[in-house]
Amino acid sequence: MNEETDLDLAIRLAIESGKILSSHRKNNPVPDDLSKRKAYGEVADRLSHDFLIQAFKDARPDDLVLSEEGIDPTTRLKADRCWIIDPLDGTFYFANSRSDFAVHIALWERQSKAQANISVAAVSMPVFETVFDTKNVKVASKSNEIPRLLVSGSRPPLEMPKLTAIFDEVFGGVEIKSVGSVGAKVVQILEGKADLYVHTTGFYEWDIAAPLAVAIAGGLVVCDIKGNPLQLNQENLRVDNVIVCKPELLEVVLQAVS
Repeated sequence: MNEETDLDLAIRLAIESGKILSSHRKNNPVPDDLSKRKAYGEVADRLSHDFLIQAFKDARPDDLVLSEEGIDPTTRLKADRCWIIDPLDGTFYFANSRSDFAVHIALWERQSKAQANISVAAVSMPVFETVFDTKNVKVASKSNEIPRLLVSGSRPPLEMPKLTAIFDEVFGGVEIKSVGSVGAKVVQILEGKADLYVHTTGFYEWDIAAPLAVAIAGGLVVCDIKGNPLQLNQENLRVDNVIVCKPELLEVVLQAVS
């Protein structure tokens, strides 16, 4: 029997964890009481996390795992391999009956030549039963005539006025849409439903690790607001900002956020 590759493992766990989330929501419907939805989402987060941690212990017992729901294994800073995962990216959206949540699985390897040292990654969209990864690539199409910008609904870019002004001048407008998970945003860009994602109010490595690699595999540009590539598996897990866009838009986006 052939040993499961890292990519195959990432894809399998992203899919299986997504099935756990879907089953949880099917068997335990979202509460009507809004005050109970945060706890509902936290339970789902923990279910997915516990499954993934055990799965990595079984499949890759020597590897470290950095999870949003776990304790930071600080020895990762000297390790050669560390999985960076988000068991449920977009917990709020999951808990409010939306479809724009995802599971993120990424492997950081010290020897990897890929951006941010992410050698393999998978992003699953449980509601749609789809998975996007770094090998079976969906290549992004050219930008829409009027670009479509994705933002975080709770924390849109601070530079929104300048962004809209410059896009109005260059393209005659910009369509703006709020989408939940970072993974869901990248998927929408790869599917041609949007063209760029700008986030300048901060998040963490598990939010961006897998989406970053999947985006780059699909021909998108991923960088910070100065145009520099992101660095992951850092001592400080906070990532201050990110741009994910189709290559032809990068120059205008950098001008807007500089």
